[in-house]
This record gives sequence, structure tokens and C-alpha cells, in this order.
Amino acid sequence: MAKILGDRSRSFIPPNGGMNGRTQARRWNELSALDDCFLLTDAVLEITTTVDHKLLAITAVDIGQRLFGAAAAGYFLFDGSGTFPQLVHAKGAAAGFVDEYEHSLRRVDPVLRLVRRSGRAASARCAITPGDWGNAAIAGHLKRWGYGDSMQGPLHCGGRIAGTLNVVRQRDDYPFGVSDLAAFERVCRALSNALDIAMRLTSAASDYTLTNPGGHLMTLEGRARDVGWLVLDGATNKAIARQLGISELTAKEHVERLRARFGAANRTQLAACLAQHLVRPAKSG
Repeated sequence: MAKILGDRSRSFIPPNGGMNGRTQARRWNELSALDDCFLLTDAVLEITTTVDHKLLAITAVDIGQRLFGAAAAGYFLFDGSGTFPQLVHAKGAAAGFVDEYEHSLRRVDPVLRLVRRSGRAASARCAITPGDWGNAAIAGHLKRWGYGDSMQGPLHCGGRIAGTLNVVRQRDDYPFGVSDLAAFERVCRALSNALDIAMRLTSAASDYTLTNPGGHLMTLEGRARDVGWLVLDGATNKAIARQLGISELTAKEHVERLRARFGAANRTQLAACLAQHLVRPAKSG
């Protein structure tokens, strides 16, 4: 956030209004801090009004870039085992940057380890001591792709850390500071609340049942129900596998079983069948 204010201060010099230089500088800092607070409040309000999970990921990444002067941002959710974060949405990242992280560095990322241990936001400069920075794998990864510092914040959902919001700055930008971490922490708390609501709404939607073309109530439970809703959303087998934390082959098998169950000749017919016969379960009593 200091970067944003710094950019504005270079383009505008406030009139002194009869104040001496020191008083003028202090007043300008106070006004900048107030403006900073408004930016953060607007971001939190934008997050809290977002209840769709996919839109939440897009909103989070946009705010991560816009509010923290980040060159790139990514929204991650942990896989089915709860061990490794899987990318949901990213913006601004250099081609190959995320792939290299997921394949080579994710398992040994000290920032992610610190975030999971503390439950708080952290930056690469916080997680790695200055003496170790030159030899740290994550520092080399950032440098290779033209970045200088990164910051990750936890997304809490259902009493656990369900994912992270990640942002990176260009190599020649200032590292993330204490004020950045404090603001990032607040953004991640707002995202956590919105994610919790979105997940509960998704869970409620998953309590729907499906009827077959013959009109008999066909209840889908467990994994079949989850896959059915993702097929309705137009998700590919690869996307289904990523979201449910299963292999792509397993996702394909679930889809094929649904096709056989509904007598659908292809995926398009299956989606049409699911959409046409989606009904809420009757309430008991």
C-alpha cells in the first residue's frame, strides 16, 4: 500500500496553506493514511458483498493487485488432502511462474509453512532471514521471474485454513512492509468470511436432489452429487479433479457413471438432463 501512496505523492504536491515544511509533511502523511484507510474499507466492502465462490476468487486477485501494488496475484485453495494449495485464479503472473512454483517449490515454501503455522499473513522477507535470502530457493524463484518479494495470507473456512491469497511485487519495487502485512491480514479476514458464506451456500445447493426423465426421484449423494453440480457448471474433467482433489481419471469415471445412470449419450445431454430435473428435496413434516 505504501507503493500506491508513494506513486500519488510524486504526482501531487499539496499547497502549504501557511504551514512550515515539517507541519506540511506531517499533515500530508495524515491525509495519505486516511486515504489509505478508505481504500482498504472499500476493498473489504467489495469482498463482503461477493457470495459467489468463483467471483470471490476473481475479486480477491483484483484487490490483491490493485491495493498492494502487486505485479501478480493468485487465489489458491487446498486440495482434498488439505496439504497443498491448488491455483483457482491468477492474474499478471509471468508464463511458467505458477507452474514452476507448483511443481518444484510448493512443498518447501517457507512462506506457506509460516502462514500455516501462525495462521497469519507473512512475506518472503519475513519468513527468510537476510543472511539466508541469497541461498533460499523461493528467493531464487522470485528473482528468476523478475519479482522481488511475495506475500501470502491465510483463507480460513470451517475452522481451518482452506487456502491462501498470494501477491508478488516486481524486483525493483519496495519489499512489503509492516503496514502492508496489517492491511493484507484484514483483507484475508474479509475473504475468509466471504469464503465461509460461499461454501455454506454451495453446501446448501448440494442438498438438492435429481430426478430422472421417467419422473422417479433420483438422489445423488456424496461424490456423485458433487460431480453432478460441477458438470452443470460446465467444468471439465480436469477442473472437476482439481476442485475435488481427485485424479482426472477418477473424475472421468464419475462423469461416465452419471451418463450411464441418466442414459445420456454425451456430456451435453447429461448437463441438460441434470438441469431439467433438478429439484429441491421435500421437507419432512
